[in-house]
Parts: sequence; C-alpha cells; structure tokens
Amino acid sequence: MLSETWAKQNDSTFTGESYYENQGDTVFSEKIRIEEHLDGLFYIPTVSNQNDGKPVSFKLIKSGKSKAVFENKQHDFPQKITYSIAGDSITAEISGMQNGAPKREIFVMRRSD
Repeated sequence: MLSETWAKQNDSTFTGESYYENQGDTVFSEKIRIEEHLDGLFYIPTVSNQNDGKPVSFKLIKSGKSKAVFENKQHDFPQKITYSIAGDSITAEISGMQNGAPKREIFVMRRSD
C-alpha cells in the first residue's frame, strides 16, 4: 500500500513523505518538498538509494482544479510526475522513458482520516 503525508511549512513550502508497504515491510520511501520559487513551483523528491541521495527537481508544467503535472526531461526516470484527484482518491503517475522504452507506473491512494 502506498501512503503519503503532507504538512505546510510556510507560504511557499510543503513537505511530505511517501512510503510503500508490502506485508508490513516498508519497501520504498521518499521525502518530498513542493516549493515555490521565482521561476515556478517545484516538486522535489529525495530517495536515499537513488541519485546518490540527492534531491531531484520537477517543475510544474500544467495544473488545474484536479490535476498537477511536474516535469524534468533530464532525469533518468521518471521524467514526468502527475497527480490527479477524483472523489476521495488521488492518483500519482510517474512516466517517461527508461532504457529506451516508454514506462509508466500508477499509484492510487485514498484519503484516510
């Protein structure tokens, strides 16, 4: 099961954590920031065992009431991260090219109170 939690840090920064559990074991986790800069809004994940543990920035390229698309064409994979809201669910999609072939992974999350 994939889970994300978010907190507002200030007027220009949100911080979050995403983790994936399989049979009670955490098999993936990342720290995330969404930051507003002069040149745009950025989704910035940091995964300890990827990119030498350094953050990678994805710039917001499209947004609407129920969808946000972030992109970094120079990143190995993914190059695009999309969040979509429908009812009580949020779908996160990572996509792009990997090893010369298109790849896409979809993660559906439901709000828990």
